[in-house]
Amino acid sequence: MNLISAYYTDEGLVKNVNQDSLCIKAAVLNGDNVILAAVCDGMGGLSDGETASAYIISEISKWFENTLPDMLRNKAGILDIRQNMDKHLHSLNDKLNSYSIISGKTMGTTMTAVLIISSIGKMITAHVGDSRLYKIKDDNTEIITTDHSVIYEEIRKGKLTEEAAVNESRQNQLTKCMGAGLKNVSYDYIISPYEINCVYMLCTDGFIKKITKDEISDRLKPSVISNDIIACDNLKSLTELNLNRNETDNITALLIKLQS
Repeated sequence: MNLISAYYTDEGLVKNVNQDSLCIKAAVLNGDNVILAAVCDGMGGLSDGETASAYIISEISKWFENTLPDMLRNKAGILDIRQNMDKHLHSLNDKLNSYSIISGKTMGTTMTAVLIISSIGKMITAHVGDSRLYKIKDDNTEIITTDHSVIYEEIRKGKLTEEAAVNESRQNQLTKCMGAGLKNVSYDYIISPYEINCVYMLCTDGFIKKITKDEISDRLKPSVISNDIIACDNLKSLTELNLNRNETDNITALLIKLQS
């Protein structure tokens, strides 16, 4: 299994600090091809959002490097891996809140992660907040995750249309995240078969506010993404398109494409 991967991140037009964090990791663990991709968006309205997002990415990476290999060696099933991941994320949430109390700074972050395990033929998506996972094919682009935000809660309930939501002043109001003093946070999990020759794109909300799903599809569809350089160039061009349309938030996107 061959992997094409790329990422691009930018502070945006206004902020002096990039509070987004990301990782793309690939390894062969006990004969399994395993891939982890994740993005976190530190909450700009709170103190040290960049610390929160970087901490979660660092600890997810350590779980991938230190805990997952033992689980695969012991032939853990996909549900066991998901359960262990969930336990780890709850522990990280508690530690983030404990540090906030000690430091006197309330910190929070979104988190969207994908774990692909070749031998099982499955992928796990873990998600909280308003970062997103897109599944992009040549003929279709689908948003896999559900935003945990005030705006999208109202859209789901039929109180607000997606067209009206574009100009809403409550764009950054989340209903769930990691940290921010929230306890017993529930994460969204999706277990599904992964697809070969399909692009999975993870991004923070700054990447999608000023561009359309069609623009994403045109530049990131599998027939276009033939190598790492093109992937990076097209993520950069979409970021520049956001900036040209006066996006002020931090902007981060990464993609992975599996090829047989």
